[in-house]
Amino acid sequence: MKRITNNQSGFTLMELLVSMTIFLVVLGLSSGIFLQTLRSQRAVVGITEAMNNVTLALEQIAREARTGFAFESEGQLGELRFRNGFGNYVAYGLIGDIESGVIGRCESPGSAGCDLVDDLEPITSADVKVDSLKFFLQNNANQPPLVTVAIGVELDKSAPPLVMQTSVSSRIINPGGNE
Repeated sequence: MKRITNNQSGFTLMELLVSMTIFLVVLGLSSGIFLQTLRSQRAVVGITEAMNNVTLALEQIAREARTGFAFESEGQLGELRFRNGFGNYVAYGLIGDIESGVIGRCESPGSAGCDLVDDLEPITSADVKVDSLKFFLQNNANQPPLVTVAIGVELDKSAPPLVMQTSVSSRIINPGGNE
């Protein structure tokens, strides 16, 4: 006697439903993690671009101040005025208000100099939110002028502003402080 068995291989409906549910839960979790990673990556790229932009502006100011002379003031300033290596009058200041401030620069060959309201041209991107721009100038008769530039940048609304600063000494000794 031969016994015949019914050998049908396959999955039941209940097994398929359970496996699909597990697959969908895993897919949902992994896609949420992926989307969060993309958001974080975009935020990091934005912060990096802002930092690069401000660093470039800071280096431009420092490079020009290094070869500058005839600095007009002394102490803590909201603007910096001097003559650059070519003898032109240069001014740096903040354009706009705290909400949308950008760093601006003006260069004028004339003795009248620059008007900080109308003549400044932006050297930082409008996407970069500059909270503060301060210059600290030591203009002693016995030493070359020393300029310290401090820039406050808002990178994230939840974090306090990041302050970047550099100090540079002019290569040209400026006796008396003014020309």
